Amino acid sequence: MSKRSGKSGMVELPPHVHRVRKTRGGGVDVVYTFYTRGRNTAAAWPSIRMPEPLTADFAKASAICRDLERIGEGFLLYGAELPDHRAVDFWPNAFRFYDANERRKHSDAKDFTGLVEAFEASETFKALAESTQRGYRRSGVMVKAGWAFDMPAELTTVDAQTAIDALGDTPATANQFRAYLSRLMSWGIPRGYSTSNTIEHTEKVPGGEPWSPWPEWAFDTLLEHAPIHMLLPALSALFTGQRQGDILLMKRPRESGTTIEVRAQKTDNTVWIPIHSEYRKWIEKAPKGDAIQLHLGARGLPFQSADGFRADWQRMMNGKTFTRFRQERIVFHGLRKNAVINLLEVGCTEAEVGSIANMSEQMVRHYGRDVSLRALAKNGMRRLEERWAEVQPAALKTK
Repeated sequence: MSKRSGKSGMVELPPHVHRVRKTRGGGVDVVYTFYTRGRNTAAAWPSIRMPEPLTADFAKASAICRDLERIGEGFLLYGAELPDHRAVDFWPNAFRFYDANERRKHSDAKDFTGLVEAFEASETFKALAESTQRGYRRSGVMVKAGWAFDMPAELTTVDAQTAIDALGDTPATANQFRAYLSRLMSWGIPRGYSTSNTIEHTEKVPGGEPWSPWPEWAFDTLLEHAPIHMLLPALSALFTGQRQGDILLMKRPRESGTTIEVRAQKTDNTVWIPIHSEYRKWIEKAPKGDAIQLHLGARGLPFQSADGFRADWQRMMNGKTFTRFRQERIVFHGLRKNAVINLLEVGCTEAEVGSIANMSEQMVRHYGRDVSLRALAKNGMRRLEERWAEVQPAALKTK
């Protein structure tokens, strides 16, 4: 401990706490207390004004400063974001977070921090695909930063929509946050964190889908320049409509087999998809290793993880040949939309498409909404052609 003189003799101060004496108008000396971690070094923190050492709040404020984390220009306390350290509400919020954290040590607090931590430790969370878990953890960090010690039961739809809209500059992130928050709240209802899911009535941020179906030029480029270990997974997505992670786990079908088995990591459902004749030609062209997997890497071995494939795919996309892909945001997942659109275009029902692409009928409608609009437009124009004589303006008849 260091010792500095205060108004009442020698006052023992905690580490990083120091006092500054200033002379005000009329020659009055005033002593202020600050917390400055790393003082007089290049890595020094901003100085935080503290309560006076002889006040009741000083010990609590010292404990808070000890537990602070610096993030950029701001501070986190127990994972929650604090206001600017110069703002009048810095200490009131810091004291509130501190008190809530102390309560958590002695009871099963039903706040957002408890909910997020319980959800991430649950079997429900562990059963999710690794990529989903990563995205959910990122959203969980945001939830704890914004509402760490607030009660889920007190979250309003307006509060939730405000948080979603605040991420509007990145629609994909905003909508993933919304999806996570909805699932989190639903999971918490039977576990006593809330009685309802207020996220159900919030709205998505427009433009949240970063993928579009692939246009013809994209297929031309891929077929001409992609190596077979990159090309075959893309064609599997086109012919089966499966997610990338599920495609990489596909087993090579038997030569006499008419279906290919796919197990969806997200839903844990297994589907058997009939093999299209054109798709079979590509399967037969692909190198056959000793592994049972259909898709093999450049060295003839199965991909160790979905991340490994994504890294190879991204390296290919970063090449000059695929510049247009980057400019127009053509991504792998767009092939799933191509698969759904193709099935709908040839007259498949939503139930039939869902059974092949392993998705709900609601999601099929969502993916295929452009097809529905085109179909309505075609039907409308066909009727107009058939009954044009009934509505044609008289002037056009005479001309």
